[in-house]
Amino acid sequence: MMQVANSKARLYKQKKAPLGSEILRFARRLRGYTQAESAANYGIEERTLRRWENREYSPRWNDVVGLVEDVYLLDILEVIGKINDCDASNH
Repeated sequence: MMQVANSKARLYKQKKAPLGSEILRFARRLRGYTQAESAANYGIEERTLRRWENREYSPRWNDVVGLVEDVYLLDILEVIGKINDCDASNH
């Protein structure tokens, strides 16, 4: 009985939502931007973006969405889906 419960738990393992820092780094690299280019296009300092991507500071959600959709011209939900796909294929 215990084996069945453990196998079901593995089948329905929930994916954790990616952090804002992961989303920003993934989207930037996907589009081929440097941190300096991204920051200049969004109107922030490069060190601010670097700190967000390095998890020194947590970006606000509206900044994550703004960068991804306005600067990188990507859909935020598609980026999250691609991150989850990459995580699934690496495990």
